[in-house]
Amino acid sequence: MHKYIKKFFLSLLSILLLQSFVCAAELEFAQVSDVHYSVDNLDMGKYLYFLSLSLHKQNADFAVFLGDNVDKSRDVDVIAFMQAVHSIRTPYYLVLGNKDAHKLSGLEKNEYLDIVSTFNRNQNEKENYYYFKPNSDFICVVLDDTPDFAQSKHGQVPEEQLKWLDNLLTKYSNKLFVIFEHSPIMPPRIEYGLSMLETEKYQEVLNKHSNVVLISSGHYHQEAIQQDEKGVRHISAPAFLNTPHSYQLIKIIYDEKNYKSPKDVEIIVTKVKV
Repeated sequence: MHKYIKKFFLSLLSILLLQSFVCAAELEFAQVSDVHYSVDNLDMGKYLYFLSLSLHKQNADFAVFLGDNVDKSRDVDVIAFMQAVHSIRTPYYLVLGNKDAHKLSGLEKNEYLDIVSTFNRNQNEKENYYYFKPNSDFICVVLDDTPDFAQSKHGQVPEEQLKWLDNLLTKYSNKLFVIFEHSPIMPPRIEYGLSMLETEKYQEVLNKHSNVVLISSGHYHQEAIQQDEKGVRHISAPAFLNTPHSYQLIKIIYDEKNYKSPKDVEIIVTKVKV
């Protein structure tokens, strides 16, 4: 009798494990930050080529560059950067960094985005903030926290974008969200000179919703993985500029049917050297 009871429970456990496996789904992407590309640095073109080979090998769903893609806001550098990453077969997206576009001593944002859209079919709408859908369960948001006029190391998400984000999170309340930005709302270290300004308004929007699972950023040239009270992960990426030239591979494991809070997803971060 005990033998049959044991077999029953083993069978039940197998069914439960199988159901858990069937329900689990994954989203995997690569994030590259702070390349600081310049035509004066010939070696960086070589490492970006190695990056394209590495991304092809990883076969991620998409890749995102988290800003400061160029070191100076010059058309020659932006064009050369886009040419250097043009061989990437993985769908890729760009976040604006404080180095990339600023009217006072460089390219205006629309000029920068004109170049980007010429090379990258994923950004042909020429928007400085936007969203895309990597699969049926996720919405990925790209914010622009950089000033329009002059270069500043302080990030700030304008009220217009916060309203847009709030409406988007409400409209797609049944979707999971990843937010990409250059300056982190939760920085890897305390350094006022790099901090994001007026984070309270941004945090108010986030606190209203439970479908943001991850916020990724660069800017600090320091990798870190943190978690806030709601369970949202805040991942800071290393600078690709620095040796060893590396990026992060992010895997999100989730069950869309049983999701209740950001704590319900598993996130695995792997540092990959090119």
